Amino acid sequence: MKLFKKLLAVTLALGIVVGAGVTTGEAATVKAAEQENLKNVFSIDAGRKYFSKDQLKQIISKAHANGYTDVQILLGNDALRFVLDDMSMDVKGVQYSSEDVVDAIKKGNNLYHNDPNGNVLTEAEMNEILAHAEKLNIGIIPVINGPGHMDGILNAMKELGIKNPEYSYGGKTSTRTIDLNNETAMAFNKALLNKYISYFSGKCEIFNFGCDEYANDIDSSAEGYYNGWSRLQGTGDYPKFVKYVNEVAGMIKDAGMTPLCFNDGIYYNNDDQFGTFDKDIIISYWTAGWWEFYVAKPSYLASKGHKILNTNDSWYWVLGNIDGKIDGKDAPYPYNNTVNKIKEVPFRQIPGDDKNTESIGSMQAVWCDVPSVEHDMDRILGLMDLYKENLLTPADYTKVEEAIEKIPADLSLYTEESVKALNTAKDAVLEDSRKNEQGTVDGWAKAIEDAISGLTYKTADYSKVDEAIAKANKLNKADYKDFSKVEAAIKAVKRDLDITKQTEVDAMAKAIEDAITALEKKAPAVDGNTNGTNGGNTTGGTSESIKTGDTTNMAVWFMMLVVSAGLAGIFYTRKRKMNR
Repeated sequence: MKLFKKLLAVTLALGIVVGAGVTTGEAATVKAAEQENLKNVFSIDAGRKYFSKDQLKQIISKAHANGYTDVQILLGNDALRFVLDDMSMDVKGVQYSSEDVVDAIKKGNNLYHNDPNGNVLTEAEMNEILAHAEKLNIGIIPVINGPGHMDGILNAMKELGIKNPEYSYGGKTSTRTIDLNNETAMAFNKALLNKYISYFSGKCEIFNFGCDEYANDIDSSAEGYYNGWSRLQGTGDYPKFVKYVNEVAGMIKDAGMTPLCFNDGIYYNNDDQFGTFDKDIIISYWTAGWWEFYVAKPSYLASKGHKILNTNDSWYWVLGNIDGKIDGKDAPYPYNNTVNKIKEVPFRQIPGDDKNTESIGSMQAVWCDVPSVEHDMDRILGLMDLYKENLLTPADYTKVEEAIEKIPADLSLYTEESVKALNTAKDAVLEDSRKNEQGTVDGWAKAIEDAISGLTYKTADYSKVDEAIAKANKLNKADYKDFSKVEAAIKAVKRDLDITKQTEVDAMAKAIEDAITALEKKAPAVDGNTNGTNGGNTTGGTSESIKTGDTTNMAVWFMMLVVSAGLAGIFYTRKRKMNR
């Protein structure tokens, strides 16, 4: 993306807009119903300039709030700002230790731009970034650019002893583009790419491998080549580019992801005589070309079987460029112009398209062509706020959240069936719904509310009551003076109370137990009948005298009485005789 060429691109894009009959002030907003299932991507150049984990998470959060579906993070773009825990590689029989590779990448980045904000993101930081995106249902599209925009990687190769990895032509050497004819450099690059492809496999759906602007930093106009693509085609090396693209696309597909790359190098000049590109590659269509830069038209690429992601550079902003200059030098994509273009250029308008070519969505991008400028997060997030009018913003989940807050804390009080119904209603909620699905979201809230209303308390535990009643039933009420209080306590039991009335149920059990404890037994009956009284207690002539422990045989007492009477009689008779 050379500066003067981007200025030409902006001018050309403006001409195309006017030529297409787009009226100034035309509404860029596309209604929700028209955008269903389209990609809405925000792209941040975190390759040239270091962005921290927290800054990237902030961008992801904003993307979610504003209705984007994905965030594209350029990790390898001029510099390489991400390293894995294990960066060891075996390239053509040469072993490169992880420590040596990481050290070489960091040195290579510093040679490109010694960023005071940081050098590389770690695998742990990237794991956290991906987890944050997954939580918000935002897809991450990683980018490791090549064969151009590889300054940092090429520097790292030289640090590791690989000779002349850069592309050269006419005595001039590109600082950012790999030489397709250098087998060692190409093998190293593919091994490096494979490390990142393997890491992102299973974590991301799309992997962007760049493929834009091949050696545009070499001026070969004297030879009749005004850009890298025309030079490759003119020198016969373009088939090697086709081979490289298809090999990397295959690596990405083998890892379960969809390959994505920029449009300018694919079938350059609508020419397919040099080979066929893998049609599964999604084309990120960003430019219609500029003077002597003849890219394939969107309709041509679509006819070759490629899906198109509209990456209209009318929405581009180069960080630090407010009014067309950075540090006093002319620069492309000024902020003020980007603001206007976001308002004017329709969501579906692909650069240079005159046949209403279908796209799978749109992508807005912020680039860091001059990495020394400040981050300016306020303007980055502000452009995202402005662009959100094109997007399907998230549905309002307020009613769902309020319904969930009403769910009782202790669900153990309720029947298994009613709790299952509530959990089913709650689990049906999807967090990624958009505004056009608001009715469905509100339906989830109502289903949760209905399930809460349908919660049924479990029946109270009557085991203590049943035990007390069983205890009472074992008693013979005829043995007690008054059994009525026990019967009344049993009769007072109310069945089918729910668990919230457990205290009342336990009180019923206690009432029965207390009544049993208070029972008084009747006096026990005595054997034998009598017509007299016994201690004042008579029951129809039947003695019921209470035994007091005196168990002396009554016959003994009677014999003693007879003997005493006999002795008294003898004594009386003798005394009478003596008186005579």
